[in-house]
Amino acid sequence: MKVDLHGLPLSEAKLKSQMAVAKAWSDLQPKLELIHGYNLGTVIKDYIQTPEGLRKDINQIYPEVSDLILKDKGLGSTIVRFKRR
Repeated sequence: MKVDLHGLPLSEAKLKSQMAVAKAWSDLQPKLELIHGYNLGTVIKDYIQTPEGLRKDINQIYPEVSDLILKDKGLGSTIVRFKRR
């Protein structure tokens, strides 16, 4: 599953990425690719990859979702994998 976030305002990218993580989790997807881009800045990438960003929001909003494993794929995207219990 891929979700394109680049070019969105941060508030919209946050909401879209949170909903995508919840959907991928509930659909039992093993991973999710969040495309954030890399030419126009790193605000969305920073939100996705820092501990105080997407992980913290997911823990607060969707506590049933297990720990997220994030891997920078390069070329403007991050792979989110789920550590299922």
